[in-house]
Amino acid sequence: MNKPIDILLVDDEANIRLMLRTSLKSEGYTIREAGNGREALEAIEREMPDVMILDLSMPVLDGMGALRELQALRRGDKPRIIVLTAYGSIPAAVQATRLGAMDFIEKPASPDEIRESVKAVLEEPTPELQAATPADTSTGGYAAALNSAREALRKGNLPLAETLLMKAEDLGHEDETYFNLVGVYYEASRRWRLARKFYGKAIKTNREYEPAQQNMRRIYELYTFGASKEPIALGDETQFVLARLLKSSGRS
Repeated sequence: MNKPIDILLVDDEANIRLMLRTSLKSEGYTIREAGNGREALEAIEREMPDVMILDLSMPVLDGMGALRELQALRRGDKPRIIVLTAYGSIPAAVQATRLGAMDFIEKPASPDEIRESVKAVLEEPTPELQAATPADTSTGGYAAALNSAREALRKGNLPLAETLLMKAEDLGHEDETYFNLVGVYYEASRRWRLARKFYGKAIKTNREYEPAQQNMRRIYELYTFGASKEPIALGDETQFVLARLLKSSGRS
């Protein structure tokens, strides 16, 4: 008999843990709980969970601190991590994904969204945890950072694109252009679920923003039909396909 999937729920609020546990109990998972990041790391040392749902805002040790300490663990296996963020806290979600989180859920979340997120991350390979590299914000403004990020994405230079998007984030802007480009970055990195989330954020910010709508149509067609004729839209009136990074035959 296969061992049940082990899920560690980490939140300082008992009612949130109850909501998570109730949402997942019908799936046959083994559920453990921790009240803060320190308790979570102690639970991981005892037994590595398959999935950890981690709140970012907690006393003693917050979720971001737990993610950083998780990198220092010498054992090679790591849990698949889903972070819980306050509504609209996208910079925190972006930072958490740089530290290894595979998905994020904004509070309040529905039971269906929680179950869908867990199932999705279980189907994906675990990404390598990596330290977040501070962005150089010494020169240029928000628009300049986004323009440079577009060019880096167009050339397939994902590390540079990440740094430039971090720079734009540090400048304090969250608009449809930024969300769309973050989505393109994640799509080029083959992190499809996160790409869909950020395209969705762009559309929620401006429902008439066509580049994000086009990118969302392409993601849907790739998932549904295995191919799409929609090119990637960067929001500067140009469209292209990242031929070296994306396969027109669909997700990998």
